[in-house]
Amino acid sequence: MKARTIMRLYLERCELNQPKIHYSQMRPITSLGDSPTVGFTTDCSGLVMSAFYHTDRGMQIKIKDPGGYNYSGYGFTGSILETNKKRRVPLDKKFFIGDMALYGRHLGATSHVVICRRGGNTMTSLWTSHGSERGPYPVRLLYRSDLLCVVRSESLA
Repeated sequence: MKARTIMRLYLERCELNQPKIHYSQMRPITSLGDSPTVGFTTDCSGLVMSAFYHTDRGMQIKIKDPGGYNYSGYGFTGSILETNKKRRVPLDKKFFIGDMALYGRHLGATSHVVICRRGGNTMTSLWTSHGSERGPYPVRLLYRSDLLCVVRSESLA
């Protein structure tokens, strides 16, 4: 199975098991690799890193931690941006499963990240969000007005 397919299936299972997935910003994240059907507790960046970790476990090739901490559980939205900032995706291009969109006041103050689970353009792509309001749940890229950028992981470039 291809990496993007593994990731999409994981994110879909997270959305289907929304009541079992709770929100917390605790570090280190101890739920990396936990099954969505069992449930776990994490924040937005933790969900993104969990999707990559789950994909890494299902592949023979290495899928790097998008947070830059080798799946130690210490990554956060700022480290996702720092690790992937050289691979920004222009908003008029196609997005792919695994792309990450960062939100916040400015690039030095990121506050939220979502992960693409169905590729497409700005209007047709579907993203998975997990925030303090609820989640994981599907959103469109422009569901918030503070979108800063979209980045692509080196492992999925």
